[in-house]
Amino acid sequence: MLSLIRLTPCFACLFVFGVFQAASSQTLSSSVIAQRYNEFVGNRVEAATILGGDYGAAGGLYEFSGGRDTEVGITKLGGGGVITSPQESSFGTVKWAPMLLGNIGYVTSENEYATGFLKGNRSESTFYSVQGGAGARFYFGDHFSLSPEVSVIYGYTENEFFAKNSNGRLFKSLAGGGLVDWELETFTLLPAMEARYEWNWGRTVLRFSSRFGWFRTDTLESNSDYIEVEGESVTWENKLDVDVPLGVKLFGRELHTGGYLSRTEIGGDAADGLGTDYLHTVNGRVVLDMTGTIRGLRWLGVGASYSQGDDMDGWSFGMDVRLKF
Repeated sequence: MLSLIRLTPCFACLFVFGVFQAASSQTLSSSVIAQRYNEFVGNRVEAATILGGDYGAAGGLYEFSGGRDTEVGITKLGGGGVITSPQESSFGTVKWAPMLLGNIGYVTSENEYATGFLKGNRSESTFYSVQGGAGARFYFGDHFSLSPEVSVIYGYTENEFFAKNSNGRLFKSLAGGGLVDWELETFTLLPAMEARYEWNWGRTVLRFSSRFGWFRTDTLESNSDYIEVEGESVTWENKLDVDVPLGVKLFGRELHTGGYLSRTEIGGDAADGLGTDYLHTVNGRVVLDMTGTIRGLRWLGVGASYSQGDDMDGWSFGMDVRLKF
């Protein structure tokens, strides 16, 4: 799945600032400021890891209620699936096939401060990620299957503050290399399990899936004394997908349409970073059946989604690619 995403406004000021204004309005010890800022950044790193780092996460263009103006762009290229035909196992009629998965993510965040002490200044953050993993799908008959998987995500985040006035220059001189202008490397462990039930109605294929993932993120290296990310998050997506062959050909390949409805539960630090603990998504797609062209390529086309959660909604678009061996 390749997604191009832009988010407006807020993302709760992704990665940057947040605690500084609280510190300027009340007397707080340096340890409390450090703890609050660490939690603030950690929650948003967890959110970026899920949205940009995991191949299974839905991207989107989101609009949040309230907050400061923030523009975020996410580009993702990734996917997962079995790499062989189902094979016999030693467990009776159960068959299995090995799986591989991976993702490359690139997240950019640009925030223009419109109010408060930093009004007129700007900050930018960038998150790079690489995911790799493996698993197996176990087939219990013709309809039901389970797929345990384990993957790891390497993330690199960098922040830069652009001072545009005297307040900004003061803030940068005091907070540079700590609250702003920092670099962070993270490592995320992601075990997941998906249950799937698939059935046919004529040539139409209907598929219900339920995928649960647990994210554990830790800091590998940080150049800021304030940032040491240690976070845990969970996602649980329940999805109903439909694939409808149209009997019409384009470039010699049959056109399919379809899409899915899903609800994703979000827990832990990522829920705080996103400002929601659930996400509803409706998706539509138009694809070409590529069976018999490139080995393992099931279809290739385009898709679009609309998503909604607490105080947020949005959309995404991009290439829709599915593999089948």
